[in-house]
Amino acid sequence: MLNNIFKALDQLGLTAQKRAIHIQFANPSLNQQVFLQKIQGQHAINQGMTAELICLSTNAHIPLKQFIGCQAAIDQVTDTGTLFRTTGIITEAVQGQSDGSLTLYKLKLQDATALWHKRRNSRVFMNKNVLDIVQTLFKEWQQRSPLFASSLTLDLGGIKQDYDIRPFVMQANESDYDFITRLLRSEGINWLIDETQLNVANSNSPIQAQKLRLIDDNSQYQALNRRTIRYHRSSATEQYDSMTSLIAERALQPTAVHIQRWQADALEQEDGAGSVQSKHQHSQQHDNASLGLEDAWHFTPAWMQDLNGEDGATASGNTQIEKLNQHLSHYHDAQAKQFIASTTVRDTQVGYWFKLNEHPEIDQHSGADQEFLITAKSYYNQNNLPKDLQQQVHQLITQSQWQDHQNTNPEERQANQLTLQRRNIKTVPEYHPLQHRPAAHPQRARVVGPEGEEIHVDEWGRIKVRFLFTRNDDHSHDGGAGSNNNDTDSAWVDVLTPWAGEGYGARFLPRIGEIVVIDFFDGNIDRPFVTGRLHEAQRSPTKFDDQGKLPDTKKLAGIKSKEYQGSGYNQLRFDDTTGQISAQLQSSHAASQLNLGKLSHPKAQAESEDRGEGFELRTDQWGAIRAGEGLLISTHAQDQAQGEHLEAQTAKQQLEGNQNNAKALSEVAKNQQTDELESVEQLQAFAEQIQEKIARFEQAMLLLSSPNGIGLSTSEDIHLSADGQLNQFAGDSINLTTQKNLIAQASQKISLFAAQNGIKQVAGKGKVEIQAQGGGADLIARNALQVTSTEGRIEITAKKKIVILAGGSQLEINGGGVFPTTGGKFEVKAGQHLLKSGASVSVPAIDLPDCSAKQADAAKSGSAKVILD
Repeated sequence: MLNNIFKALDQLGLTAQKRAIHIQFANPSLNQQVFLQKIQGQHAINQGMTAELICLSTNAHIPLKQFIGCQAAIDQVTDTGTLFRTTGIITEAVQGQSDGSLTLYKLKLQDATALWHKRRNSRVFMNKNVLDIVQTLFKEWQQRSPLFASSLTLDLGGIKQDYDIRPFVMQANESDYDFITRLLRSEGINWLIDETQLNVANSNSPIQAQKLRLIDDNSQYQALNRRTIRYHRSSATEQYDSMTSLIAERALQPTAVHIQRWQADALEQEDGAGSVQSKHQHSQQHDNASLGLEDAWHFTPAWMQDLNGEDGATASGNTQIEKLNQHLSHYHDAQAKQFIASTTVRDTQVGYWFKLNEHPEIDQHSGADQEFLITAKSYYNQNNLPKDLQQQVHQLITQSQWQDHQNTNPEERQANQLTLQRRNIKTVPEYHPLQHRPAAHPQRARVVGPEGEEIHVDEWGRIKVRFLFTRNDDHSHDGGAGSNNNDTDSAWVDVLTPWAGEGYGARFLPRIGEIVVIDFFDGNIDRPFVTGRLHEAQRSPTKFDDQGKLPDTKKLAGIKSKEYQGSGYNQLRFDDTTGQISAQLQSSHAASQLNLGKLSHPKAQAESEDRGEGFELRTDQWGAIRAGEGLLISTHAQDQAQGEHLEAQTAKQQLEGNQNNAKALSEVAKNQQTDELESVEQLQAFAEQIQEKIARFEQAMLLLSSPNGIGLSTSEDIHLSADGQLNQFAGDSINLTTQKNLIAQASQKISLFAAQNGIKQVAGKGKVEIQAQGGGADLIARNALQVTSTEGRIEITAKKKIVILAGGSQLEINGGGVFPTTGGKFEVKAGQHLLKSGASVSVPAIDLPDCSAKQADAAKSGSAKVILD
């Protein structure tokens, strides 16, 4: 065999003009060394194109790398003598057996979307529709891969609908192929690999890029150049290709579709139009309703756009449910009836339609019922080698353990099988919501927001995050959105909370920089939500009181917050340390705390020193205790909190006992012709405010009660004030002591009564002064009345007169003189008696304030103050 395969074949009579198929490589050196013997391929709407090529060469040492990534064009000679072209990229190459003269090579030819399978990525898109995303990825591929750019172009001419702008779309560990086709499936957009030039003048015509056509309307499918295909038997004597077999297939499909999903902004499960019955009649025996074959989906929750509409995303609603309803219904209708055709027509192309002629059954129809769209094609073709050479090739294929296509009719060197559906049946890609999506697993993300913010949320408490897999290079198309570490990196993401009522619940908003755990509703990678947060690396676990670390403080539990853009905190701490169990509610501001239980100092280690038992309410600044219906402060024990919280019967009994004692003493004072206590009835009324059966107060009063004493202490002043009575009752003594003055004042009167042991007033120094500034003064004693001056004198002064009475005798002194009067004897004893002429003595002037007038003025003005000047 000659070194050049083509020269050898020319000598055997297989010239270029006699070949049924030709191959052209973009690598010129291969065009001189490789001969295409056979092609076997498959092509389908929404799947792409792939073909297996069996090639011959006299060179057994062609490096397989020369094939990989090389563009190639396969030209098949049609029944009209034209060349029908199929192009693609060589993605696999296998060297077969060699017999010394011939070597086999098996190549795989695929369209450029096969490259998408080789690139896996994770990235996010915000506020884009599906076509925007596809175009972005397509442009990136063209920029990054010259092979892709020269092999495939994007054709959007078949798109006739507008598509929703989605607030958030994620590619998650998906190949670009799976990601792009997932999006197209979800919108019901078909994709079709087509040739820029289906027919070429000769096999040396330049290789042109294929087209990726996106189509959402059947009217955008074109007709084959031949427009019609004849139904006829195949024979070597026939000049033109034809369809030799047409088999109709019917398969029972769901007869109704029902889509429902959660609509968050409506707070309800949306059902759209409910169960939508198929318009296609599936059975002559039963109508669709009676078949009851419902394809019911509980679908992914609706996306939620920005609540203020600032992101430009399409508002979710029933329109999307109806669209998905129609999508699934159209797919079931298309699968219900298809046709399988066997033909020899070499220039049939997937995504094109034709009219079928001369078929005994189809001819009975008219119009669109005679027109068929090619949705899939499997085909083979081969060159007709001389018999000896064909046997040599067959033996090498067998030795290579390759499966050889054996046609049932040896006279036919080529044929194809077409999957057809009537042109007027809506074509949509298969979309299985659970299968056509990536696996979604919990993952980490970082909370982000605008610069200068620490907490960034919307009205629902949703946050923005940066997914940790995002790379700058993948997001440069949108100003870096997705990898900017700010609020452009995602749409609003829901935050799971343990309690979410209408205006109530639990709220712990994630803060910028925190690491959160993301999960996905219904396993849909485009519906993320936050399930919780993590402590990792330098983001240490909660340090209560800003002290300690785990595992040393493992016995502490609770909640600690952080001051917004500050260093303060609030905390609810539970200390479950054995023998030191306690709870604390604290704000670091002014060390304001409520401490309960076995109190101990903040723990930096597993243990800390005790500091008391019970409870402590404290702050470094101001404090207030308010109770609008009453307040009880008591040191009476109530073991294990078994009583009611305002139980104060001991205090009530004590008040009632003191009231009875005070009342009895008041009666004694009244009988002794002094003033009775005015507050006895008020004390009784106060005690009656304390209820027994239901422990509560009838009025908003403050009750202090202790079985062992109450102490008030201050280094400054104590002020007691009451608009009503100020009462003091003691079963024993009331003692008043002061280091300076004891001053008592009353705007009405002061009344003192001692029932048993008298009244004693002593001035250790200074004088005792008693004045009656507005009236008289009575000093009465049942027995002796003694006035003594131990070291000075006694003076009795009256402005008008002095009268002394005793035992029927009288001494009167006035301005007229001194007049003794007695019925007995008048005895005077003196060492000397001197009687002189008369003289007068002036009475010292004592100026007393007019108290009654001042009191009258105060009463007239309503003042509680009497000014004595």
